[in-house]
Amino acid sequence: MSASLVLPQIPRFSDRNYFTIGDVAREANVSTSAIRHWEKEGLITPDRHKDSGFRIYNASDIRRVLIIRTVQKAAYSLNIVREVLADLEKNNMAQAKEITLQSLAYNDYALEEQVRGIAALQNLLDVVSKLH
Repeated sequence: MSASLVLPQIPRFSDRNYFTIGDVAREANVSTSAIRHWEKEGLITPDRHKDSGFRIYNASDIRRVLIIRTVQKAAYSLNIVREVLADLEKNNMAQAKEITLQSLAYNDYALEEQVRGIAALQNLLDVVSKLH
């Protein structure tokens, strides 16, 4: 994917071909340690500068980090992140969309269960408070 498609709203990056891990972390609003962890997990594989060995990222890498961050926030599981990334790489948008919808449905269910749990705890607190 071209940089113009990935980073159109970021004029400060329009003349750059590569980015540091700090640039990527700031742009994606994640920590550099999260990016390193995702690299360790095989979710992202940045190039290395031939002289310094530092990680160097391109616009596609930033796009990938943004996808990882977004899917992980919604799905929690790195396995789901891997599935979505694999489907996107194969241009299997329907499957990526389905996984995303399933993750949203699960999150809705989990939130409903949390609200029920909070209500049950509040009821228990009310009962215990009346005993004292």
